[in-house]
Amino acid sequence: MQHQDLIRAIIAAVAFGVMLAGHYVGDHWVQTSGQAYGKGLDTAGCVRSAALWHCAKHVASWTVTTTVFLLAAAWWLRLPLEPGWLVAGVVLNAVTHFIADLRTPLIRLGRLLGRGGYMDHVGVMRPSGAANTGPGTGLFELDQAWHIGWLAVSALLIAGPPA
Repeated sequence: MQHQDLIRAIIAAVAFGVMLAGHYVGDHWVQTSGQAYGKGLDTAGCVRSAALWHCAKHVASWTVTTTVFLLAAAWWLRLPLEPGWLVAGVVLNAVTHFIADLRTPLIRLGRLLGRGGYMDHVGVMRPSGAANTGPGTGLFELDQAWHIGWLAVSALLIAGPPA
């Protein structure tokens, strides 16, 4: 392994770790209740333009959160991030997050790939009844897996190409 490859591996590992932390903070602490409820195109009585607006606001604040985590770590560790690759990784992360958080594209993809039973039958019972989205549901788990997978791809992109 050459020196540049080792640096890229470190950047990818750090980027993934800190962006994963930023992901959870952005999704569960920064996101407002209105955004969480209003962003899905699958919500009963959904107004498409309102859902897109809620999702865009959430993804904007989520992207700022993950990017702040990444830039803080890069500054602290003096990582040599290349601006073009950094922007490419952040944009990829934001676009894939937006697609999944509208829920309908993720639901359609899940059903196409045979995950319908998982979405329909994995879920916790809540005092007010079973919910079909949110923590403890198959859709939530597929959503998080989607996000984490794309975080990994974004981290590799941020590390830049092989030398």
